[in-house]
Amino acid sequence: MKTLIVFYNGRCDICGPEVDLYRRMAETNGITGLKFKDISTGRLPTGFARDDMLARLHAEEAGDMLVGVQAFIALWLRLPKFKYLAYLINWPIMRGMTGLIYNHIIAPWLYRRYLRAQCNV
Repeated sequence: MKTLIVFYNGRCDICGPEVDLYRRMAETNGITGLKFKDISTGRLPTGFARDDMLARLHAEEAGDMLVGVQAFIALWLRLPKFKYLAYLINWPIMRGMTGLIYNHIIAPWLYRRYLRAQCNV
């Protein structure tokens, strides 16, 4: 498999620990070709705005930027305990439904929650 770079919001109190779980799982299983980049600070990939990237999980594979459910599928396919979930969600009808749920409910809620937490700091 090609290298997958996962861009995530390390300051989100839900997203950060979730990605840490994925990172530990990759290390424990000796999975190579999987990198994680916290984009809450520092440089971003060229052509991308911080707010857009913080609002949804992004992953880059072979020069292609995957967003939302597609990024999760690419990540989970590399992790033994999540591989079957990735296959299930990758079925066309499931991918469409999970995409709608993630893009219109989960991701906006997480991002608003993150923004509120940043204002209260």
